[in-house]
Amino acid sequence: MKKNSFSLINFVFYIINIIGCILLLFSYLANFITPDKFTFAAYCGMLYPYLLATNTFFVIYWALQRKRFAFLSLIGILIGYTFIPRLYPFNNQHSKNNDSNFVKILSYNVHVFGIYEGNNTYKDSIISFIAEQQPDILCFQEYFQDNKTYKHDSIFKSILQTKHKYLELDGDNHKIGLAVFSKYPIIHAETLNFQDSSNNKAVLSDICIANDTFRVYNIHFQSINFEKEDYLFTSKFSTKEINMKSEEMQSGSKRILKKLKQGYVVRSEQVKQIVEHIKSSPYPVVVCGDFNDIPWSYTYQQISKLLTDAFVSSGKGFGNTFFINNRYPFRIDFIFYNERTFQAFDFKVHHIKYSDHLPIHTLLKSIEVK
Repeated sequence: MKKNSFSLINFVFYIINIIGCILLLFSYLANFITPDKFTFAAYCGMLYPYLLATNTFFVIYWALQRKRFAFLSLIGILIGYTFIPRLYPFNNQHSKNNDSNFVKILSYNVHVFGIYEGNNTYKDSIISFIAEQQPDILCFQEYFQDNKTYKHDSIFKSILQTKHKYLELDGDNHKIGLAVFSKYPIIHAETLNFQDSSNNKAVLSDICIANDTFRVYNIHFQSINFEKEDYLFTSKFSTKEINMKSEEMQSGSKRILKKLKQGYVVRSEQVKQIVEHIKSSPYPVVVCGDFNDIPWSYTYQQISKLLTDAFVSSGKGFGNTFFINNRYPFRIDFIFYNERTFQAFDFKVHHIKYSDHLPIHTLLKSIEVK
């Protein structure tokens, strides 16, 4: 009786194992196929960490029983082994933080400093954080200021003791957009408007250090545009408040999947525009920003074909920078660099909750510096 029961369990697990392995392979395809052609792969890409964990479990489960089924998930994992460091890199290199040859770059989506939530303590905390970090180059997304009360550019110029900045802001009195502050001269700057979005943009700044010039892109790709009802709906997944067969579940799921698809498709077009611009750059390139997309996505893959992810090369542990409903973690903020020109050290995610995103920084060093 026990033997038959055990065999039945193994049969059910084997079916689940096959499904999990197939979905893992689909998650790899999300990197290479545009989401407008095969959106299902993009959805699987979002689940990659969980699919990897599921297949790892089955490798161990079958191996303990000395069953050859272990090779099913093992092969599936090995096919995409290069994606694992995007989730959890293992790096041991450290820099000397007082080395003057390092350039500290910090990127932060500040969510308009929490001002629309009526929370000025977030603004003050962010200002204190920047003063403590003293980055050489500071890239803000969802930056905010106005003509009267919130003149943040003056504050950050004073904190960093610099006159070099570039702002791309929309609005008459209340201005929101992208901002770059640099302790080094910005010899040229311009805005890149995406053809399919009026709210999301990119800016580039050509920054001169000694006799060298490099180009920094500060990017804010298309967001998913979740509204309050969407966050309320997703918050119920971790509770028993929702009936999987209810009309609420069906309509809510369709709405979420539709918004996810729209975001995937728009970002896939935006990243093509950025890639072409990067290829034409006369200078080595650094890319910072809020991608609103994960490391197993078409958007990420297009950038990573040209540049190196600083988290992968110099980070440790999980690098999640955004949490939906404070439960579901995602890494959607990045710093990329040209590895032929720079070496990255000490990538860090700062776990401070003054925005809906966490700030990130890395130290870059020119490989030509002896």
